[in-house]
Amino acid sequence: MLLPFAGIYPSMVATGALSSLPSSVALGVVVFGGPAAVAIVLTELTTDRKRGLQIVGLIGVVQLPAAALTATIATASRAVLWVDGFAVLTMLVLFVIAFEIVNSSTPQWVPSLLTIGCVLICLLLLDVAVSVASGEVTLLLPGDGVVDWVRTVVITERVLILRSVVAALAGLSVVAATVVCGPVLLGRVIIQRFKIGCAIALCLIGLEVASVVTDAPTLTIIAVSLVLAVDVDNLGGE
Repeated sequence: MLLPFAGIYPSMVATGALSSLPSSVALGVVVFGGPAAVAIVLTELTTDRKRGLQIVGLIGVVQLPAAALTATIATASRAVLWVDGFAVLTMLVLFVIAFEIVNSSTPQWVPSLLTIGCVLICLLLLDVAVSVASGEVTLLLPGDGVVDWVRTVVITERVLILRSVVAALAGLSVVAATVVCGPVLLGRVIIQRFKIGCAIALCLIGLEVASVVTDAPTLTIIAVSLVLAVDVDNLGGE
């Protein structure tokens, strides 16, 4: 649930993935509370509900401030980024992640999420370094108005920061709901169906980031995939 902060989430925020409240909720569900987190809770979390919720709460204590901070930094960095290029790159990365989600055995040529995140961070830093070296932007040093600059960014981008927190809350809510309903869901949910829905949603988010499509029904697709993931034949099981 915290891995997306290592590259992919900052890149998505910087390229406009949080364009609306529904898209923020959809992004949070897929990125922070996606099929990997749900599968781990259903199959590997051996503690009781109370302990499980405590674990989710501890993650939230880190995740929510990190989401706000990431939105602040990513938004401010747009001034020094080649946004169009990063939008296309982010779309391609999301396609790769979607491929990983639906494939249980990923080919060796497909990079891991950690590798993808590290590459994105390096590219972001390189873009900033080039902008500074070329004189397009000037770095602020302590005492040069950094605090005022941060305050200005927070005030002017408060809506985007709020959407980032909403995205984190959406992911936490999905995981918390899975913890609470785990005993009921286990054996009655087909994770692969939810994975396919999340993969399609990720691809749509990528297409929106790259401005290929607009107003994609991402949240609807996630909701439908959740419904379809329920194994009707086993609803009356033990």
